[in-house]
Amino acid sequence: MPRPDPIRNDAAVVLWRRDLGERDRWAWLLTENHGKLSVRFGGVNRPTGKLKALSEPLVWGEYRLCFSARAPAARVIGGRIQSSFPGLRGDLARTLQALSICEMVLRLTPERSPSPEKYRLLCRALCMLDQGPSPWLEAAFGLRLLESAGFGLRDLPVWPAQRELWRFLHETPLEALGLLPWSEEPAARILQLVYDHVEAHAERPLRCRRVAASLRLRAAQIEQRETIPC
Repeated sequence: MPRPDPIRNDAAVVLWRRDLGERDRWAWLLTENHGKLSVRFGGVNRPTGKLKALSEPLVWGEYRLCFSARAPAARVIGGRIQSSFPGLRGDLARTLQALSICEMVLRLTPERSPSPEKYRLLCRALCMLDQGPSPWLEAAFGLRLLESAGFGLRDLPVWPAQRELWRFLHETPLEALGLLPWSEEPAARILQLVYDHVEAHAERPLRCRRVAASLRLRAAQIEQRETIPC
């Protein structure tokens, strides 16, 4: 008699999802105990489908997972939402930051390789963005994620005037980033460095990077049109 497929409960954050056929969804989760998982949500796109909210990106919850040797993806058969981070969803800039850090995790985390450190880092970052703006967070998160993945940039040479900032972004608790005065030019330079290294190790471009650049360009064009005298 065949043994039943094992069922496990695990906490997770949804990193990405897409529709699979007309009824199902496929998603990537970062779980606390199983690492990054490819999962299938069966039937959630039907009018009576359940678990649809649990399949959305930027949702943190408890997931009931069914693993099978016959399928590459686990099936989600139940769960409950711990947080959908409504605070950050009401702010486009914070939403883009959150999607960006989720995409970086997706690209730098091997499948089914447990990494509680990455899971805790991601949850802390999303909770911070939910509480309010944190302009340094994306760069600091990316530097720590690269370090956790074995690609740390801590020893890279930096300009003498930015050495203290570099150390601060690597070592200071995320919750204390608000103590750091905002400076747009070095922040943009460091974030670009993070993006470049993530893309190099992932061997593919970051979609959120292109989306953010497109939105900034559109905003600049709108501002320029508004300042042109009639």
